[in-house]
Amino acid sequence: MAKRTRKKPIVGFIGLGLMGRAFSANLIEDGHRVLGADPDRTAREKFKRLGGEPVLSPREVAEGVDFVFISVPNSKISIQAARGKEGFLAFAKGRAPALVCDTTTADPADSRRLAGMCKKKGVDYLDGCISGHSENVKNRVGLLVAGGPLRAYKKVAPIFAKLLSDQIYCGPSGAGATMKVVINYLTCLQRCAIAETLRLGLRSGVRGDILLDALQRSAATSRQLHTRGPRMLKRRFAKPVSTVAVLHKDINLGMTLAKRSQSLTPVGEASLPFYEEAIRSGYGDLDSAVVYKVYEDREKKKRRRKQ
Repeated sequence: MAKRTRKKPIVGFIGLGLMGRAFSANLIEDGHRVLGADPDRTAREKFKRLGGEPVLSPREVAEGVDFVFISVPNSKISIQAARGKEGFLAFAKGRAPALVCDTTTADPADSRRLAGMCKKKGVDYLDGCISGHSENVKNRVGLLVAGGPLRAYKKVAPIFAKLLSDQIYCGPSGAGATMKVVINYLTCLQRCAIAETLRLGLRSGVRGDILLDALQRSAATSRQLHTRGPRMLKRRFAKPVSTVAVLHKDINLGMTLAKRSQSLTPVGEASLPFYEEAIRSGYGDLDSAVVYKVYEDREKKKRRRKQ
């Protein structure tokens, strides 16, 4: 119980990838003791170099901290991390964390399921999803969209106020995850719209630098245009900030949500094949701006068919 007497809450991270390490580095800088677990040895070593304390299991994280944060590739893994003798819900009596906050981009149904699992163990759960990539988080920029009990949100809101530039409490469990899926769904559609527009302008004879400058200064501007537009025109697809594989997952989460809510998705249905084609073409590990190359690939195939 001594962990509760510390001035700053002890924080634990399950998942020490780019996002987990970005958060951990800033938490350590802010004076928090940070424990972390990840099956990847290299990730643990990088975390240790930041000043974190690597442990071997999610259970050890939960037993040693006040707040458990999760940052893993998908919500199925979040649920797996909760289960079994070494899961974060297998903590010993009297060593429960005060809260579990899953920052993973999640299927809202999984978030609600995990919330129920935590409730049975007497632990508050928050789906605290992040709009922003690891570089944003590194620079303390991004939006937290949170779902769960208001008391749980109030526990971590002061910490996130220092870690991110904005936050919104969205409502009960699953509401934060739902909002994140909707946000990511729109960014997936935007990437296709930007790629299509840039190809239209270039093929119509507009010079690339003028094209991008005019779009960015016009009513058509957006954050995605400013961040992905230059990557597309300069064909900078290596060193990804967010991979096309991640966007492929995100648009599918959006389509799944649409089916459950019986929402119409004609733009999504038109965009999804570009991400599927990118995966088939071996572009999965490249930056999501590579959807632009799918447009180029299709143009080349169309020209060959006409010859």
